[in-house]
Amino acid sequence: MLEIRKSYRFKFFSLLLVGWAMSQSPVLSNDAALYDAPIPADRSLVRFLNVKLKSGVSVEFSGQKFQIDQAALSNYRIVGNGTFTITDGTASAEAKFEPGKFYTVAVGASEGGIVVIPDNDVENPSRSALSFYNFSSAPANLALRLNGDSKVLFKDLVPGSMASKELPVIDIGLEVTEGDKKVTEIEKVSLTARERQNVVVVDTANGPAGFVIPTGIDQ
Repeated sequence: MLEIRKSYRFKFFSLLLVGWAMSQSPVLSNDAALYDAPIPADRSLVRFLNVKLKSGVSVEFSGQKFQIDQAALSNYRIVGNGTFTITDGTASAEAKFEPGKFYTVAVGASEGGIVVIPDNDVENPSRSALSFYNFSSAPANLALRLNGDSKVLFKDLVPGSMASKELPVIDIGLEVTEGDKKVTEIEKVSLTARERQNVVVVDTANGPAGFVIPTGIDQ
């Protein structure tokens, strides 16, 4: 009986998501403006994940220097494509950036120092997307919460990795856990085509912490 109730609860949760998306459909076409600006054919988009949340961090892409915000995740910046040696002065990595693609460069990661993650494209520009980056020291979970119900979207995401999923336009709650320990709970986050959200988990002096940051592009 328990399993039947559990299955019914998750089906009901999915129906709520679909119903909400249908009710929001008139505004979908207006929310796609974030990615409307053309990106030059010989450019890529790169953002930085500041794993240690340190100030004064900078990285070089084969001699081109970038200052990194103390925030967990920066906006995307337009850079040239090709193969680069990326260094923060203590660690380095090589990465090939392809035209028109999106990348997240994690600086201060525990393994390898610098980790380059190709971000997933959004196939339907009228939908939203939720990306989950785990740079804490333990596997992490991300659950969606809606009308008192919850469903795990990403389970046991290993440290140093990312997962993402396209979702309907919706206002929804988020909860990050590591095992039985609650890391972060956000009562409501707006997912729209204009505000695609990112959840970043890092270790701090007070334990793991989660941050919700909307996607942005510096033109």
